[in-house]
Amino acid sequence: MITLSKRTSMALFSDQMDHYCQRVRIVLQEKGITAEIIDSDKDNLSDDILEISPYATLPVLVDRDVCLYDSVTLMEYLDERFPHPPLLPVYPVSRANIRLYIKRIERDWCLLFDRLLEGKLKKLEAKKAKQKLRALILSCAPIFKEKPFFMSEDFSLVDCCIAPILWRLPLVDIEIPKDLKNRPIHDYMKRVFTKPCFLESLSEQEREVHSL
Repeated sequence: MITLSKRTSMALFSDQMDHYCQRVRIVLQEKGITAEIIDSDKDNLSDDILEISPYATLPVLVDRDVCLYDSVTLMEYLDERFPHPPLLPVYPVSRANIRLYIKRIERDWCLLFDRLLEGKLKKLEAKKAKQKLRALILSCAPIFKEKPFFMSEDFSLVDCCIAPILWRLPLVDIEIPKDLKNRPIHDYMKRVFTKPCFLESLSEQEREVHSL
């Protein structure tokens, strides 16, 4: 039987360099949720975690008798269980749109970023993937210009997904040009990267990314 479910306090099993894990840590910090962050290696998971996570992935959240996996599921669970401050809009249509934005980010940005980070692509494949991801990010400049956060006046779960990838761009050798056209992207990054919830979510290893 899963022994993790016998815990009396909330715990997040999190890889210190994984962007999917950081997005959940951001939610925990933004909402001021007390939870034990247990450093785990996503490539060497314990049997207990594998019982909870059928796809052998992190993060994994244990909240007394509740055991959950999948970062988006975790973020929505935390947003519903701890409603303040809200990270999803109140109105159903707006909430649905946020979920669609997250789906787009996962299918477009995350798939490319993860493949680049794995380092298993051939040189030409890696070059094309890098160009495509860079183009996707640069195409968002007009979006970041219109509102302070992604398609919203308020910080949301979409930003929790985007920010960890933007923070890790140095790991895949992608640089955002510092010109007038791309200034909205840099302004967005500065706005999000300086939020207390983002800063406090960073592991020591993640902090070192920007000293590379």
